[in-house]
Amino acid sequence: MGFYAEKIFPWLLDKLETPEMGEQRALVLNGVSGVVLEIGLGTGANLPYYPDDVRLLTAVEPSAAMQPRAEQRAKEAGRTITLTQQAGERLPFEDERFDAVVITLVLCTVEDVSTVLTEALRVLRSGGRCHFLEHVASPDPKVRKWQDRLNGMNKVVGCGCNLNRDTESAIRAAGFCIDRFNRATLPGFMGKLHPLIRGVATKPEAIGSQNPAPLPPPPPA
Repeated sequence: MGFYAEKIFPWLLDKLETPEMGEQRALVLNGVSGVVLEIGLGTGANLPYYPDDVRLLTAVEPSAAMQPRAEQRAKEAGRTITLTQQAGERLPFEDERFDAVVITLVLCTVEDVSTVLTEALRVLRSGGRCHFLEHVASPDPKVRKWQDRLNGMNKVVGCGCNLNRDTESAIRAAGFCIDRFNRATLPGFMGKLHPLIRGVATKPEAIGSQNPAPLPPPPPA
């Protein structure tokens, strides 16, 4: 992986975490419950924000360099987690195992967005929910031009992270039904360069066989 990816990048991710991003994480995780899978755990930045209704938390993360920080965060949050070093394109779980899948700031970097989302759909029970928080291509043409210009450099600095993916369309194309959807822009130039989408997408009942749980009340925008 190299010194930067193993040592510098995990440290940088934690340094870039802000209170505003913490608020976004809390919002997207509101209503998560039951048996949950997080795809792309990273350094574990979501762990302090999981509700108590989560009965069992499992995660996959392809980078072993992220694991020590994630384990420390789990300890600080008092959260028990089962972590497997694995990419999201090849989830080592049976069909319809999870009540919810959480994907945050991951689809910008994965090699195959479609495959990751197809795998997320596969391991969700019928009526299960995918909670997502991603930075995406800007709807502002001027900002989008800058995203396109800077994308190559961003992929180097961000270990493969793309600025200009149309993640909303990818989620819909995978077969999910988006029930809740919000856009957010964090303060500063970097916030404008990384506009966020946040929401909950459901696996349609026709794809699976179990009865879905009712959706909780929507979180505040």
